[in-house]
Amino acid sequence: MDKRAKVCLIIGGILLLVGIGGFALGVSQIDDIEEAQPVFVLEEVTNGTLMVADEDGQGDAGFTFFVKGTFIDANNDDVWDHCQQTSVTVTNKPAIVRAAWSSVGHDLEGEFYNEVLVSDSFDGCDAYSDNKEFYHENSSYIKLGRACFACGAGEFSFESNQSVYVINDDDWSEAGTPIAILVLGFISGFGSLCCGIIFLIVGTILVFTLKDETVQPMMMNQDGGFVIQQNLASTSQITQRANQTVVEPYSSPQSSDDATESMNETAAEPYSFPSTDGINPEAKEE
Repeated sequence: MDKRAKVCLIIGGILLLVGIGGFALGVSQIDDIEEAQPVFVLEEVTNGTLMVADEDGQGDAGFTFFVKGTFIDANNDDVWDHCQQTSVTVTNKPAIVRAAWSSVGHDLEGEFYNEVLVSDSFDGCDAYSDNKEFYHENSSYIKLGRACFACGAGEFSFESNQSVYVINDDDWSEAGTPIAILVLGFISGFGSLCCGIIFLIVGTILVFTLKDETVQPMMMNQDGGFVIQQNLASTSQITQRANQTVVEPYSSPQSSDDATESMNETAAEPYSFPSTDGINPEAKEE
């Protein structure tokens, strides 16, 4: 298998495992989020005293009040009836901490005010179909309002003309960590799964399209240079040729007499001009 294909498959497998782990981590936080939902610190009371901790010295979010009932506008005055029928009076409260985050509520001075949802489209207890909030998806408890927004550390006391249920808004901060882990787990899990699947697909394609890159052996030829050994057949041929020796016809050694005779036969003799004796002088004159 080609190295590039192996790398893609390994990376894809690791990302796939990371993605599965991220999803598992996110799912495991669902129960923690449900358990971190604020519970009623006071239930079905017409008065009460609560302590404001303000551990960071920046003021607390305060308290939210609920009543049992339904969102109804029976007199059609565009105000929810439970807001008109229930009144809450703050009898004691800590000093307000005027921090930057709570600047929009400094003028409330920690007093009770009607609020269902915070929106620019409606105000307070305006009777709009979208202006509804229940306690933890329990339709039996409907939101009435809030009090002690941006209060510092100290005692908070109130009275009401009807039974109310109160939660500490700072308890919502306990649900922040599980929610953050859930979001991070799902986002990282989804991203890792997608990348892992892509790498696995690419790696699978490379497995079938790329050939193994085998290392070609090098060998030295007779001239001292290096050449790539193509295959075993050519290597055996080259080796065989290198080991072959040239066979020449056998000649017996000559004796010393024959050698001397041969040297005498090949020795150079002095040149002699042809003789002119016996030639007729008349012939010369002619």
